[in-house]
Amino acid sequence: MDYFKQRRAYRDFKLYEAKVSAGQNDLYRELLDYANDRGLLDQHFRLMNDALCSLTGLTTSALAKARNRLTQLGLIAYEKGKQNADAPIYQIKQLYTIQEKPATVRTETGQRSGPKIGNGQDRDRATVGVTNLITNTQPLPNKEKRQHSRKREYADDSPEMIEAKHLWKWIKKNNPEANKEPNLRSWADDIRKMHEIDGRSFDKIHRMIDWSQQHEFWHTNILSAATLRAQYLKMAAQANADADKKRGKSPFKTSKQPAWADPNYQSPDAKPTDLATKQRLAEQMAKLRENRETRKESTR
Repeated sequence: MDYFKQRRAYRDFKLYEAKVSAGQNDLYRELLDYANDRGLLDQHFRLMNDALCSLTGLTTSALAKARNRLTQLGLIAYEKGKQNADAPIYQIKQLYTIQEKPATVRTETGQRSGPKIGNGQDRDRATVGVTNLITNTQPLPNKEKRQHSRKREYADDSPEMIEAKHLWKWIKKNNPEANKEPNLRSWADDIRKMHEIDGRSFDKIHRMIDWSQQHEFWHTNILSAATLRAQYLKMAAQANADADKKRGKSPFKTSKQPAWADPNYQSPDAKPTDLATKQRLAEQMAKLRENRETRKESTR
């Protein structure tokens, strides 16, 4: 299988034949690149779920849905692996067809004609051009391929891009000197990770952007989608505490001081000490002091 022809065929497939989501696209590209790197484009290969989740940023459940859709579309073949034993098996389905053009040779009259089938030497020489066309292709360097496979595109009306622009609008409002527009595609990708990986709804993300950019401290610190994601838990805890205070409710449980913590506390079971007991205790204390002094003298 030719890697570049497969990529072109896949591009046409997405444009004209079926809709492929961002997650499904990332999964297919990672599988295609892995098979090409290992020389397994025409063979079955194993790849663990954890590795694919790490490469694509998909959760385990999202990976299963994307994989099922690619199988239904006929883009890949999949065989479930054995838990804690064997990784799942994949195979890339070829999307393009090879159309071999009849090779030509030049005759003595200068006209071009097909190869002489009866002459083995001419046949080999005529087909060598077609063979080289199919096999002599060099794959992209790994680094370039991987970088390309990780690029995601977000439409202006996608929820990820909408929240990225919403955050940038707030930052410009709070910081008049913020004139250089950031890489909103990268910001949208961080918003996607908050939604898909961290499990935040877009509504919560939107409200957290509003809260952080109106907060005295956080509006000077949340200056990108990446920091919004990194500090989300801290800000959520503070936002919840602030809301409780406004409602007059303390976020911490309070309890009455126990009676035994009172300096003047007396146990209800305590009994008055009689004179004989007090005298015995005094004698014991005197004996202890005497023994202590004796030990001090012996150590000098």
